[in-house]
Amino acid sequence: MTNQNNLGVTLRKKPKTNLKGLLLLYEKNYMKIKEIIPSYQDNLNISYLLPEGSNNSKVTLEFIRESKHTSTLVIKQSEFSNKKLTSMKIIVAIYHDFKMAEVRKFNGKQLFWARNRYPNKNMFHKDEKFQWNKFLSEWLVFSKKQGLAQILKSFYALR
Repeated sequence: MTNQNNLGVTLRKKPKTNLKGLLLLYEKNYMKIKEIIPSYQDNLNISYLLPEGSNNSKVTLEFIRESKHTSTLVIKQSEFSNKKLTSMKIIVAIYHDFKMAEVRKFNGKQLFWARNRYPNKNMFHKDEKFQWNKFLSEWLVFSKKQGLAQILKSFYALR
């Protein structure tokens, strides 16, 4: 959409970034991570299996404490039954004081902006950052529904 001002110059409206929706998604991801890993410990490392058809893929969660208010969660999923699929690695920054969790890297790629110009050299979608965090949200729900919460309860009971 264009507007005409008194000088005869055409101005374009910049696309709006859904920052409110992105921040809400960060908060939801934090709550979902807290449901799966209720108590954070330095260098916590958990492995489990997720169903993949008739087989399972291996998931590893590694929790690294960086500071009093910030931690990093490294999620790796590998050993897929479909050999065409490559391993997945998500690095999540967890901000304890803000109660937010943000995907920082997805399969080695990193984004800074909430909205990208399109087209771009990396072929990121306009709202790629939102899409990564939405994927994390859905992946966490899938992990919890497939019995991860029960595995972790027994894991913490043994400690």
